[in-house]
Amino acid sequence: MQMRPYQQAARTAVHREWDEGRNRTLLVLPTGCGKTIVFAKITEDEVRSGNRVLILAHRGELLQQAADKLERTSGLKCAVEKAEQTCLGQWYRVTVGSVQTLMRQKRLAQFPADYFQTIIIDEAHHAISDSYQVILNHFANAHVLGVTATPDRGDKQNLGKVFDSLAYEYTLPQAIHEGYLTPIRALTVPIQIDFTQVGTTAGDYKPGEIATALDPYLEQIAAEMAKHCADRKTVVFLPLVKTSQKFRDLLCQHGFRAAEVNGESDDREQILQDFADGKYNVLCNSMLLTEGWDCPDVDCVVVLRSTKCVLCIVRWSGVAHGWQRAKTTYSCWIFCGIPRSMNSAVRRA
Repeated sequence: MQMRPYQQAARTAVHREWDEGRNRTLLVLPTGCGKTIVFAKITEDEVRSGNRVLILAHRGELLQQAADKLERTSGLKCAVEKAEQTCLGQWYRVTVGSVQTLMRQKRLAQFPADYFQTIIIDEAHHAISDSYQVILNHFANAHVLGVTATPDRGDKQNLGKVFDSLAYEYTLPQAIHEGYLTPIRALTVPIQIDFTQVGTTAGDYKPGEIATALDPYLEQIAAEMAKHCADRKTVVFLPLVKTSQKFRDLLCQHGFRAAEVNGESDDREQILQDFADGKYNVLCNSMLLTEGWDCPDVDCVVVLRSTKCVLCIVRWSGVAHGWQRAKTTYSCWIFCGIPRSMNSAVRRA
């Protein structure tokens, strides 16, 4: 696979950091710019140098995505360290590993401290958590690469506690200007939701109370979507599963081919595949598809999960940022129920 210029620059920068003794470094690329491709190529470099590589992630979808992309770009196959699956005793030089599995002391104790020479962390803004730190401390001398689209955290904790340097950063405006991502058109639905009765927890609105405040407006929002999204492939973010399911039904009444997916869906993989294949043109979810999901031809995002967190807006909206070749002339973001105080953040995102 031919790398784009910024991807090759990122690859070179990461190796330079390691060569100069900065063993834990960070790579920042916007959603849709192929960070998995970059770390797959870096993984291939490390294997060619004789190193064992551990790719860490906190969700099964991310592990599978990394394994698939690595095989497609380099031909390398991976072992799996997750639940009852283990890489020990296998000849593969690359392992995709679940943080939830490897953080357990009984599991971690099976590995010599020098078993992995390189560790790559997908969605590295999570790396500050104790579960990741247990693993990194065990393999203390390994080269570490963290990759993320959003290095700032909503809780304001600093990734500098984990990483020694920022190897490379490619910004969203750069990607749009250079033609790798599509331009953005942001719209807001003209309704005023009363937030005075909505409480907060951990610095953000309580999902249940947002859902209650949003419910009277769902019909109006569905009608607005019929005006702007009828010919687009759309993902909708909502505060609760029951709200997501209700909104799916309303969209179907307005002529959309809408589906809903959540963490408890038995047929989740099939629904996501059907959406990718075009059986559905709208996919509703309650904060399930915020990380690691890849559907390049999505060109509209509707955010109905009000938030005080700029980073959340960036992550959700990033779903509609895919490759230019797969898009229409612009990506469409539609926001509803974002407080006025967040309007400038929406424009920046």
